[in-house]
Amino acid sequence: MRHYVGLDVGKGAHWACVLGTEGRVLLSRRVEATEEALEAFCSEIAQLGNADERVFGIDLTGGPAALLEAVLIGRNEEVRYVPGTVVNKAREAYAGGEQKSDKRDAFVIADHLRLRWEPFSEVRSREEDVAELRALVAHRRDLLVQDQTRRVTRLRELLVSVFPGLEATLDLTKKGPLCAVSRVARPAAVRRLGEARLARWLEARGVYGAKKLASRVVAAAKAQRHELPAAEAKAVLVAEIASEVLRTKERIDALEARLAELVEAHPEGKLVMSLPGMGAIMTAEFLAEAGDLSRFGSADRFAAAAGIAPVLRASGSVSYRRRAKRGNRVLKRVFYQSAHCAVLCHERSRTYYRRKRAEGKGHTQAVIALARRRVNVLWAMLRDGTFYEDRASLAA
Repeated sequence: MRHYVGLDVGKGAHWACVLGTEGRVLLSRRVEATEEALEAFCSEIAQLGNADERVFGIDLTGGPAALLEAVLIGRNEEVRYVPGTVVNKAREAYAGGEQKSDKRDAFVIADHLRLRWEPFSEVRSREEDVAELRALVAHRRDLLVQDQTRRVTRLRELLVSVFPGLEATLDLTKKGPLCAVSRVARPAAVRRLGEARLARWLEARGVYGAKKLASRVVAAAKAQRHELPAAEAKAVLVAEIASEVLRTKERIDALEARLAELVEAHPEGKLVMSLPGMGAIMTAEFLAEAGDLSRFGSADRFAAAAGIAPVLRASGSVSYRRRAKRGNRVLKRVFYQSAHCAVLCHERSRTYYRRKRAEGKGHTQAVIALARRRVNVLWAMLRDGTFYEDRASLAA
């Protein structure tokens, strides 16, 4: 006899539902998200009937579920991940239709485990270095994609309303231009400072090509004689935001240096990096997200989980394959971006890409086809513990 335990994960508390083999509810209650309460709940389940085995299902991993995972894995329980999208789609098939509650979702999770628990990936204990990789990768993504993008966009908006010629001239994602606008952001201020003093100021801050950059800034200032409205106040804001962007760049650089160290120390880090197009950062994202590949069972299932494998759509006499809309977004992005990089820097990958284009596929389709082939290659590398070698397989 087996017990199926569904847990709808929450921040302060989880809702648990225990089903027997026949689908009868044996227990359904709220469990506080504290170690003491979770341990007591596990002991309570162990006393329910004569179950030979138990399997737990959770709809979230990490974050609010981290303590729950640690308690269950520490007690050697079998834990499966039932994605929230599966729960949301399945909920309507049960009595109550679209109605949602924690209690109902916990029941849906438990019932899905009872009906088809094997397809759901097993949740396993994360090693310390992998847990750190995951945290640092997520923090870098927040800094780079959200905070930094927002600041640079705001910086451009302000600068174009004060000094449009300078905004058009400079790449405000690089250190030199950011240093320049943090010092002067008005044409009049640039002319007063002068090219020589601006160049010396930039050189003192380690800006590469300081004289050339100073010359471009001064040339833009000479081309604009009109002072635009609120220029002084906006220039102060430009300098402030540029300084924030520079500080964030330093934080990102430090994070990337630490990620490179963790990848270097990881037993599979160098192996994954040997695949063309996989730099240290993409390897860090892959290792943090993929975990133990053996839980997927095969390269095909791994590709499907990553959203790289094409999806079959067949009805009557119509049958075709289309690009997957779902899958793990992080893994999908890693495989797509690394494949795109490989097209630029690796001859065999470029040959494969060109062949797909010659077959009539668009750019995106051809890169995804290459990414799908690379999943097989990476799977074999990790399975056999071998570094990448140029063989005919990739171009086949």
